[in-house]
Amino acid sequence: MTTWHTFLAFTPLLFSLSAAHGTPSACEPPTIASSTAFPTRSQLRGQEGIVYLQVKIDERGRVASTELQRSSGYLLLDRAAEASALKDWLFDVSQCQRGDLPADRIIAVEYRNDEYR
Repeated sequence: MTTWHTFLAFTPLLFSLSAAHGTPSACEPPTIASSTAFPTRSQLRGQEGIVYLQVKIDERGRVASTELQRSSGYLLLDRAAEASALKDWLFDVSQCQRGDLPADRIIAVEYRNDEYR
């Protein structure tokens, strides 16, 4: 069973699923905080896209590392998603067993630019 989390963080949307190729995970930490930057230069240029990141969630619920799985097609958006994940995202790992951490997740960050169309 794959769990998706959908929430709005500024303009970007985030979707989450287990990194184990759709297999059930014993630890499915929900998101607590997910502030995600949308670079002003990207907005003004009309850049949009979806960044797919594999994130490793540590015992404190923080993102310990990221790996770009699929680019949005724009380096600025890709870098902004990775930087936001490492700096600002927080997951609730209180229901996870110690042996289940760190947990790997695939996160899709969707950048939509409705204001500058």
